[in-house]
Amino acid sequence: MIKDDIILSIIIPVYNVEPYLEQCLGAVLQCNLSCCEIILALGNSSDRSNKICLDYEHMFPFIHTLYQSGTGLSNARNCAMDIVQGEYLLFLDSDDYVDSVCLNNLITSIRDKTLSPDVIVTDFYRLDQRTNCFLPIFQIGEDTPIQYGMEFLPTMLRKRQCFWNVWRYIYRRDFLERHGIRFIENSLSEDVDFTAKVFLAEPEIVFSHSPYYIYVVGRGGSLMDCPDIKRLSDTVFILRQAIKKMHTSSFPYAPQMIAQFQFEYILNLALTVEIDPEDRTEALALYQDWPHVLSESIDPVVRCAALLLRILGTKPIAYGLHVIKCPRRWIKKYMLRGKFRNDYYQDAVPHQLCRRRQ
Repeated sequence: MIKDDIILSIIIPVYNVEPYLEQCLGAVLQCNLSCCEIILALGNSSDRSNKICLDYEHMFPFIHTLYQSGTGLSNARNCAMDIVQGEYLLFLDSDDYVDSVCLNNLITSIRDKTLSPDVIVTDFYRLDQRTNCFLPIFQIGEDTPIQYGMEFLPTMLRKRQCFWNVWRYIYRRDFLERHGIRFIENSLSEDVDFTAKVFLAEPEIVFSHSPYYIYVVGRGGSLMDCPDIKRLSDTVFILRQAIKKMHTSSFPYAPQMIAQFQFEYILNLALTVEIDPEDRTEALALYQDWPHVLSESIDPVVRCAALLLRILGTKPIAYGLHVIKCPRRWIKKYMLRGKFRNDYYQDAVPHQLCRRRQ
């Protein structure tokens, strides 16, 4: 297969994901991959993950493995970006998986040039293992036709949900290369930095509902599940940097993106109460420049939070946010479990959910 034949390169970093890897690869392999390649970027796993990847490479000529040059998710993705040949790139985390029907439809649209922008944005599903139910994260909207152009971005951002996860985007490789967009290494929350750089480059963009990605949470590896000072420090730093870049840019929708980053910055303040007690003073110190970070916000919630921080200080607000989060976690863990086990979400394939709603 020559270079020009490859429409889509699917990049999958792999590190100690043996329990989830075959589900991840199996779902992708149900798509028509005649114009695709899969790049498995291998870390120094201590389980059978690398062996599984090598076995798949032997079985399928379009699967290629490489060993990353350093450590971490960003390094794995960057190493894969150095060798990909596809016109477009899709990032997939190996402990998540895809709806093969929805992804296959999207691949077909790209192959047929029905969609050919620099960036395609999609909706996605969140699968919470604690409740065993699918939750639709539809910022674009199930009934929204395909939207061409950046003008739709403020509409998508009205819903306070993460928009920066790179696996919900498909990128034209040439666009990323022309603008030198890479993942920041040796830092967590790299998706925030990457997505900020993508939007600041003002790509030709398409917003398509097309929820092909199933993001699995509740396994205990996220910032919210197991907060520590490293994770919190990296997240706060990246958010501050993204907000600063937006403030100094000419991007027309910078205020809307800044508001989203500011809101996330405030939410993470609650984690200063949840990390190890010996690190809490250092954690609170991360927020000493909050007046600058939260300035000039168009979000009334952010402005209200800034007012409360000015009156009460960071420590009481952090504790208050933590208290507010506790009942929400209880609801997710117990009440939603009962609700969705009797609902059509339970054990459903995402594209079947779409049909049932119709």
